Amino acid sequence: MDTDFDTPGSYALLTDGSCVLIRPAEPEDWQAVHDFAAALGSRSVYRRFFGFPKNPGRVMADAVCAPTPAVQPRPRGALLAFLGGAVVGMAEWIRDSDPEQAEIAFVVADLVQGRGVATLLAEHLLDEADQAGIQTFTAITQGENRAMLDVFTTLGLPVHKVWDHGTWLVTVDLDLLAAQRVALLDAAARRERIADDASLRPLLDPDSIAVVGDPQDSATLAVREHLGGFAGRIWHAGADAADLDPDARVQLAVITSPPHLAAGAARVCGAHGARTVIATATGFDDASGRALLDACRATGMRLLGPGSLGVVNTGVRGGLNASLAPGPFTGGPTGVAVQSGGVGLAVLAHLVRLGIGIGTFAAVGDKYDVSANDLLMHWEGDEGVHLGLLHVESFGNPRKFARTARRLSRRMPLLAVDPEQSPNQARTALYAQAGITVVPTLGALVCAAALLAHQPPPRGRRVAVLGNTRGMLSLAVQACVKAGLDVVAARNVTATADAARLRAALTETMNAEPCDALLIALAPTVPVAPHGGLADRSVLEAVTVPVAAVLAEQAETVTVLNAPKRAARRNGKARPARSPVPCYNDAAMAAQALAAAAAATAARDRPEDHEPEVGHTDRAAARSVVEGALATAPRGRALYDSERAALLEAFGIPLAHGAYTAGAGPARRLTVTAWQDPVFGPLLTCLRDGDSGAEATLLVPAGAQELADLASAALPADETGRRVDGARLAEALGRVAALIDAFPQLASVRLNVIAEQDGMARVVTGDVHVAPSRRKDPYLRRLRRAPVE
Repeated sequence: MDTDFDTPGSYALLTDGSCVLIRPAEPEDWQAVHDFAAALGSRSVYRRFFGFPKNPGRVMADAVCAPTPAVQPRPRGALLAFLGGAVVGMAEWIRDSDPEQAEIAFVVADLVQGRGVATLLAEHLLDEADQAGIQTFTAITQGENRAMLDVFTTLGLPVHKVWDHGTWLVTVDLDLLAAQRVALLDAAARRERIADDASLRPLLDPDSIAVVGDPQDSATLAVREHLGGFAGRIWHAGADAADLDPDARVQLAVITSPPHLAAGAARVCGAHGARTVIATATGFDDASGRALLDACRATGMRLLGPGSLGVVNTGVRGGLNASLAPGPFTGGPTGVAVQSGGVGLAVLAHLVRLGIGIGTFAAVGDKYDVSANDLLMHWEGDEGVHLGLLHVESFGNPRKFARTARRLSRRMPLLAVDPEQSPNQARTALYAQAGITVVPTLGALVCAAALLAHQPPPRGRRVAVLGNTRGMLSLAVQACVKAGLDVVAARNVTATADAARLRAALTETMNAEPCDALLIALAPTVPVAPHGGLADRSVLEAVTVPVAAVLAEQAETVTVLNAPKRAARRNGKARPARSPVPCYNDAAMAAQALAAAAAATAARDRPEDHEPEVGHTDRAAARSVVEGALATAPRGRALYDSERAALLEAFGIPLAHGAYTAGAGPARRLTVTAWQDPVFGPLLTCLRDGDSGAEATLLVPAGAQELADLASAALPADETGRRVDGARLAEALGRVAALIDAFPQLASVRLNVIAEQDGMARVVTGDVHVAPSRRKDPYLRRLRRAPVE
């Protein structure tokens, strides 16, 4: 039996969270297609065939499963949707006399209509059309067949309809999709979030759980103990699940079994209705990993792990701790997604110690299926989560991750640990474009989380610093400057400052200089009490900005100075208690936390940055160049000068024809490079010749402002202070980005560019390499084929 790794096609989710396989039809599918068509109701048969063929099963199976002639371009194709091993939907295309045009048709099993099968097939059909060089879809549908028309409406496609004697003649111009790309991607993302959230509901809010594993194993014992507060039904079974109660109906299976038993246990749980599986064991090899994922896919279960610590969800009745992490956990607005179980345990321990409430937590482990992308989509629909903490070691779909995170970062801070933090790294570009605030260490993540969880976010980077000694004040100011903060005030309140004097100094500072945050740095002094009077709740009464404190004598890197549990009263009216104050034992950590919080605010407030519209392009001409080169060299080659010129001109990229002659004023020589990264997809850089600095890298597609910033960075003012207008360079960069995004066969593009004083940017020379590629649309709705990707 084929596994998920061997079967062509993709698994994807319907609107109710069910998992379907979408793949091309094969001759071996004849019986499955026959049975599917034979079971269609009369209304569905009439809509598909415009009549009632004597044997609709045979007619459809013969047409769809006939061997495809080995000619190019392919004359036809069909996609099938399988649910539980049976065909539940079909999408077919037949190329017209015009090789760039094809007629399409859909049909969905009566029992699954309304669950998004046709829409999902249409999305995958669009991807196949792109691979097949089809630019126009046509369809003929009956006037009363609203379901067919709704497919196009739901997708947001540019549809042209003509009414003709009771039927609609529908035309979809796929070349127009680029102009509506943002709207189309947003609509697809909404559909994906609905389906993904439905599939995760049995994981994060199950009604019943089966704990499967050796009852003497420490992991099994831990899971059982931590589920003590679960409000639903819990079933128990041994490592192979053979003794699972025959009457058990479960939604979530937590499997602690070793790798060689995990797949069998998953199959048993799937037969008992399980929709999700958590696999905690590590050490899966290729064979056992394939077997586990295949068992889950066969019954439509989502898989968290293997090597997962589990999940925590405090927002459900009774709370859910289906993990190896000991609780209890206080509910709150923080979402946590990590890959490593050890990192997860450390983060949870710190959050508990600091009184930071947890909404949802998941450790994705080896992420064969559920990944950080899924958690981001879940948080997007969870209004109770206001802070996201991430530790992601690798990416399965970086571009979709970045797009999802960018939507989420407009609503709440997202923090991630990235020890590399090198400006020439693609992952750094991903985090920046996604609006994720990056910190270098796990400790820095905890420090920033303490500030953002307990204090309001700062509005900017202006900070006022108070210290009770000259040394502490100096250390704090230097730390703020190094962290990139703007110090607008620095005040020494002296070593004898008690609560009253500290309160007066804070009030005076707030009134004298507008600031976005306060940093109070205190060294131990005699006879002033510990915390320098900060424990007195009245000290911070007049403060309206976030506060961080440095307590030099503190042993822990960060603690929280708690406010009174009850609100104080003034003039008979309740007055809210001051938020807890995060206290650090080092000024550098406090300053870095403030800087991270300010960066998260800037990411939240950054205007939405869409990719620029790239007009006056000839995709057909560009495609002809690329496909022509690969026809002569199937393994790839460099384009000839004439081919390179034709390709660039097709996308409106300015060329300097003939010998280059400098214009008036100084010119800048630049190198623009774009290439296909095997993990992150197309990337773009622009660097001045002779510049030894690190390259700024953008993930493609990039926003108009991001391209403008890249152009500006490459065109600094000269020694006389004159600058080159970067608008035309930014436009050229946008066209290069659009080109490499449209054609994954462009393995690399390296262009030598001259930017004139008037802003005109022209390509003088360059190199373009093409290579065969089967890269799928990164935004296509499909589940990961782990551990392959």
